[in-house]
Amino acid sequence: MFERQPEDSRHRRAPHRLAALRLVACATVAAMALSIEGAQAQSWPAMPPRRPSTLAPQAHPAEAPASSSPENRSSPDAKSAPAAPSDAAACLAKLGAQHVEVQSVPAPPASLADCGIADPVRVTAIGLAGGAKLDLPDHPILDCAFATVFTGYVRELMAPLGTAMLGSPITALVTGPGYECRGRNRIVGAKTSAHGQGIAIDLVEIVLADRRRIAIAHQSQPSEEQYLRTMRHAACGWFTTVLGPGSDAAHAEHMHFDIAHHGSSDRYRICE
Repeated sequence: MFERQPEDSRHRRAPHRLAALRLVACATVAAMALSIEGAQAQSWPAMPPRRPSTLAPQAHPAEAPASSSPENRSSPDAKSAPAAPSDAAACLAKLGAQHVEVQSVPAPPASLADCGIADPVRVTAIGLAGGAKLDLPDHPILDCAFATVFTGYVRELMAPLGTAMLGSPITALVTGPGYECRGRNRIVGAKTSAHGQGIAIDLVEIVLADRRRIAIAHQSQPSEEQYLRTMRHAACGWFTTVLGPGSDAAHAEHMHFDIAHHGSSDRYRICE
């Protein structure tokens, strides 16, 4: 499974590795897809693409760690992204132009004071190249800005590499509800999770066109393990927090992605 990195390399990325454009990631996908067709049995190196320049997380109150688990190991001044003007209509239009099936929904319940979503949307499917569609059967509710990041990651990386590395297109992702107003790692009294602002999602299972179901915690083939490892490394270029099996007990069954900011700049990542 995923090996834990040394503390410095796990949490701090050099500035030049975080500033490159999404074009680099897309070129990497194309090159890997071509290589995979002629070399399915070869070992794949780690492939962290660069972070997209369009990443625009929402602002949230400062958060301090509540436990020693990775989701709570932000620096003392950990906080979410700087605020950006809300433009729900433009965000929905952008998702629609990218063939994402999405609808605006009312603000979900907030049992904690710092829960809430600026522009809540429900995502049901993601349009792929060639007219194919990838379903999200849990219909997660997300902040619209985060939905653009997550659906871009799925469309531009997960889907094309899934077809190439797994030998069958991805038809669905099991994600859970997306928004959940709760403490981090479900600890009562902990700082509010990024799920409570709609800027986080969990990936539990991948469903393929050949009817295989790949659980994040259990893979039956080496190609499946290799694919998940590759996508986990790649996610570190799109999200500011990436956790999964091996990170801690709370993430043993799924991968967690969010775009909360940690520390005083966007150069700080929790990538395990």
